[in-house]
Amino acid sequence: MKLIKSKLISEFLEKVVVSVIIPSIVFGMLMPQTANAETQEVTFTLLSSPVEAKTQPNDFPVAGDREPLKIIKVVSTAYSSDVWQTDDTPCIPASGYDLCAHYEKYGEGDTIAANFLPLGTKVRFPEFYGDKVFIVRDRMNARYGYGRIDIWMPTYNEAKTFGVKRNLVMEIF
Repeated sequence: MKLIKSKLISEFLEKVVVSVIIPSIVFGMLMPQTANAETQEVTFTLLSSPVEAKTQPNDFPVAGDREPLKIIKVVSTAYSSDVWQTDDTPCIPASGYDLCAHYEKYGEGDTIAANFLPLGTKVRFPEFYGDKVFIVRDRMNARYGYGRIDIWMPTYNEAKTFGVKRNLVMEIF
């Protein structure tokens, strides 16, 4: 009787390890980590009249005046809107924003792909691009996790010329 109980317990534990614990470990290793953002306290002042609102100074920070929430070093590559580098809608990244229309209208690209930052996050690369602000609008292949980004460029030749930048300082806002 003890031998049967022991065998049943052993088989049960083996099934738990194979069906729950091992997949959990593998899933945790393959899924990208998310960046931890710090929260900031926000206070509001109620104005008594519209006239008072006109006389109050603008207390909103200018984007260039803000301090980054976090500064990290990343490995950066570049990509362009080619079907063989993206998918069957090469101008439309994960956020749904039209990169090609933006480039035609403004003559510049300001989009990056990153798996570890929320879509819409604003970042800068001060050593390489100065005060230019980039926005996370796309995702990369799932195998790329924390610390890897892809900068969108309008042409394949520009992306190829960019190459790989290691230890690129990225300020996260």
